Amino acid sequence: MDDVRRPAAYDALDELSSPLRIPAAERSYSRQFAQVYDYRLAVLRRRVLAAATEQFGGAPPYVERVLDIPPKRLCFVIGTVYASMRLKPDVLQEIARDQSIVPQPVPTYADPGHDELFIEDQSGRVRLVGEKIAAGGPLANKFVTGAVVGVFGAETPDGDLEVADVACAGLPPPRALPHDTDAADAPYVVLASGLAMGGSSTEHDMAYELLLDWVSGALGQRSDAARISSLVLAGDSVQRTSWAPREAGIERAPKGTAPPASLASDLDPLLAELCATLDAVVMLPGANDPSSATLPQQPLLGGLLPRASAWPSLHRVTNPAWFALHGRTFLATAGQNVDDLVKYAVEDSSDTPPALAMALATLDWSHVAPTAPDTLWSYPFQRSDPFVLRAAPDVYVVGNQERYATATYAVGSGDTQHHVRVVLIPSFARTHEVVLLNMATLEPRVVALRT
Repeated sequence: MDDVRRPAAYDALDELSSPLRIPAAERSYSRQFAQVYDYRLAVLRRRVLAAATEQFGGAPPYVERVLDIPPKRLCFVIGTVYASMRLKPDVLQEIARDQSIVPQPVPTYADPGHDELFIEDQSGRVRLVGEKIAAGGPLANKFVTGAVVGVFGAETPDGDLEVADVACAGLPPPRALPHDTDAADAPYVVLASGLAMGGSSTEHDMAYELLLDWVSGALGQRSDAARISSLVLAGDSVQRTSWAPREAGIERAPKGTAPPASLASDLDPLLAELCATLDAVVMLPGANDPSSATLPQQPLLGGLLPRASAWPSLHRVTNPAWFALHGRTFLATAGQNVDDLVKYAVEDSSDTPPALAMALATLDWSHVAPTAPDTLWSYPFQRSDPFVLRAAPDVYVVGNQERYATATYAVGSGDTQHHVRVVLIPSFARTHEVVLLNMATLEPRVVALRT
């Protein structure tokens, strides 16, 4: 094969990505969040009902309202989960008090001895109990605030619902696009996150040079470099640099998060060289980047990256983001959604690492950020919820994780079964690692760029 790069065939997937874009002139943060939950339940109820009917069969009757659960009879209900956790911050109260304040991060919200779970709909709320959802149980981590689920169980004498099983919406069918099938000649996509450029430290400078040399073919095998068509940067491309203390225990959102001069002097030159080398560079904002504090984060402004933005190969997208490369559909996040979900996690019977388990759970729930807006800042959408998954991706990328992990998630069965490749990308500043993804097989491998 000639050492010539092939086109990356970038597709913005406007039908999926446009609901995540919020024009500046239309933004309003004074709205209530209740409509988001109502819309989420209305949209996902039908899909959960179909999944529950298939999973539970026709034996347990479906009760349409949670307050109509019959006493001492098996049934299933559909509603939105609410987790009452005393360690959980109240993001909505913080927003109401001062929109510039970010609650101080905590390592976990879980306190199994005191936490309570509820399922609710427009009629009311019922407490969930039982060994299966207690810490150590097989369903312990299927219930987080904002997830829409179907619960199979029976009412206890105290009026609670003892959980026997749970049904989730799962993913809708994928959107088939033509893609490469020859694994030996297929293009590669590089997945990276957490470059954390800027600041006074130079400890990662060599790793940045190695990344550029490797992608451009100056390091390693040129034939491999020729197959690298594109790069996905999943957030936190710059360091968080300045915080202004407000009061004890609370910090003000970073003013500018990273000074624009830092982007222009540090990130922009590297990004411009990558854009000159590759056919597509897809750039998500992250928690540390100068974008909106709420999800979906809006694309970084082109004026902050003047040299890189001059290249048509740079695609500044939202977080979360939908796009396609080489006919493969990507769903990508900078990791805040999974980071928040991990704080709900308790010990269960699974051997899967918590971050990977929660990433897979978002596909079960068919919602990329169920804990928004309860513990995850999000925009107050009206009559919509763009975090509901309306298609099955081929690749689900979660950036800025402590370590690399991967799994596949099955959609459907038989000859029509579809597999989603889930990839947790480690922070580059912590690990100096990126992930190389074969676009024919969707098999990933870690590449360490260390001296």
